[in-house]
Amino acid sequence: MVGFIVFFLAGFVFGYAAPGVWGLFPVLIPFAMGLYTGLSDGFDGHVVLFLIIGIIVSLVGTLIGRALQYRFEQDEAPGSP
Repeated sequence: MVGFIVFFLAGFVFGYAAPGVWGLFPVLIPFAMGLYTGLSDGFDGHVVLFLIIGIIVSLVGTLIGRALQYRFEQDEAPGSP
């Protein structure tokens, strides 16, 4: 559970602060961890399930971070009410 919280926070921070496609970097972290675990211990249902959940959680965090960044950029735009 703590790992998924870390994936979400990493996605949120990178989505908010990293420019361009670098904001999607946290999606590669659970993929790399799942791939390493699967190659060293074997792919089973748990590894695949946790890999998919980790990718989804980090992607959701990234999208929320991007949405917040765009929201703040619109508020700071000249001429905005």
